[in-house]
Amino acid sequence: MMLSPACPLLLSLLLLTSSQLAAHDRDPKQQFYAQEAERLAALPYAPGFQAPTAFARNLNYDALRSIRIQRQHFLFNESAGNLRIEPRLAGSFNSKGIQLNVLQDGLSHPVPFQASYFKFPQDLPTPGDNDLPGYGGFRVLGPTHIGGSAYEQFTFGGASYFRGHPDTLSYGLSARGLILRRSGKEEFPLFERFSFEEPAAQSSQLVWQALLNSPSTTGAFRFHSTPGSPAIMEVHADIFLRAGLRWDDVGIGLAGFSSMFWFSPASARRTADFRERVHDSEGLAVVTTAGEHFWRVLTNPTKLRHSSFPVQGLRGFGLIQRERSFAAYEDEVARYERRTSAWVIPIMGMNSGRIKLLEIPTGNEYNDNIVAFFEPETPPAPGEPLRIAYRLLWCDDVPADPASQSARVIQTRVGQLPDKSGITLLTVDFVLASIDPLPTPEIQMPEGLRKQFAYLKPLPDGKTTRLHLGVLPEDTGTNLDGNAGEIRVRLVREGKPVSETWIYPWSGAPRAAL
Repeated sequence: MMLSPACPLLLSLLLLTSSQLAAHDRDPKQQFYAQEAERLAALPYAPGFQAPTAFARNLNYDALRSIRIQRQHFLFNESAGNLRIEPRLAGSFNSKGIQLNVLQDGLSHPVPFQASYFKFPQDLPTPGDNDLPGYGGFRVLGPTHIGGSAYEQFTFGGASYFRGHPDTLSYGLSARGLILRRSGKEEFPLFERFSFEEPAAQSSQLVWQALLNSPSTTGAFRFHSTPGSPAIMEVHADIFLRAGLRWDDVGIGLAGFSSMFWFSPASARRTADFRERVHDSEGLAVVTTAGEHFWRVLTNPTKLRHSSFPVQGLRGFGLIQRERSFAAYEDEVARYERRTSAWVIPIMGMNSGRIKLLEIPTGNEYNDNIVAFFEPETPPAPGEPLRIAYRLLWCDDVPADPASQSARVIQTRVGQLPDKSGITLLTVDFVLASIDPLPTPEIQMPEGLRKQFAYLKPLPDGKTTRLHLGVLPEDTGTNLDGNAGEIRVRLVREGKPVSETWIYPWSGAPRAAL
């Protein structure tokens, strides 16, 4: 396990940036699409996208990747700023055509679209304008805020999904502008319009607006991005419920993520894969304003699993890829050790509520089977929009907090004792500021599972201590397979917590390779 050095000044720097940008965004003129979103919400739903065409639908993933717009049609080619925007063609599973615009003097000017702007492979027929629905999204290219060579900083494409990464890592999980569930079914809102402000001279920061539309909601979003390590996005949104609906009719997830977890040494379900672990994210982390730190181990369950974590005073949450050693993954193609983490710091409208986690069974690494989001405790008054703002960090790990000395969980492993006792052994490694004196594990067990033993042992590096926890179902004739509750452990000294609270979803003893 390799951890990045802590950055004591990071949190205060981010808080300063937040107050400056939040004050700027309180100017209603900065929410370009707010009036349009409110107007559309009062009307019956009408899609604002260009319908998919047969040609676009038939483009597979590889074909779509090979189709690129010619460089002279990038946005801001002549700008004195450092950024260029590459429009992407709609196609494959993302075949709805959306509008790209440029903001100038308070007006939104459409970006023209023609089939001739794109280079198509020779093995594809050359389409005409009517064969294509238009743009499906965009990606942003440029150097970091401190210079260096240009790279792809982030990309938007399909529904309300977008991805980013710091300049030291690569793409991994996806962020989502809004998650909706209505009448038991998921609804996928779509960013139908984007409007970009021209970057300032020599600047690598970008500001853009987005209009979101769906059968249940509309939304006006404003994004402000700053590349680096971490890469930072400020997200401000006004979300309007469509006329005739109540907030109770719609399940809303804010600042959401989709990620992938197949297996790791913490998994009870084994695989025959040669790699030790395969995941884009390995844990859900939550920090409250009361100073509580939670680390929930992710799983690939045998059946759908819903988890909910109430918070009164949310300081931050995110899906984290904490293991950064190549040897832990041994995948020279996917390079999972380089996948970015993502962290949300609330600014407005996201104080109290629940962090929701959805884990979906998967048999491979090609499906995003992990969903996490914030659900507010109190919806707005009838007729009022839901106004939120948060800072989204594409980062290595949970930001360092100089006021906290909580030891981090860096590894979880599960296995069976070699005897015939049926005891499952869980080992959890904590990195402490000091292991002398050793803290005490404070353990909570779920119903139906009992602790057989628990003790801490320092590891040779002198800064890590390992918890050995043996557990056994009370009814040894069953495996307690499924959603059987969670084990919780934190380390304490003199009655005070000195570590993250490790949360492990028990789903039975380890099983043989699939």
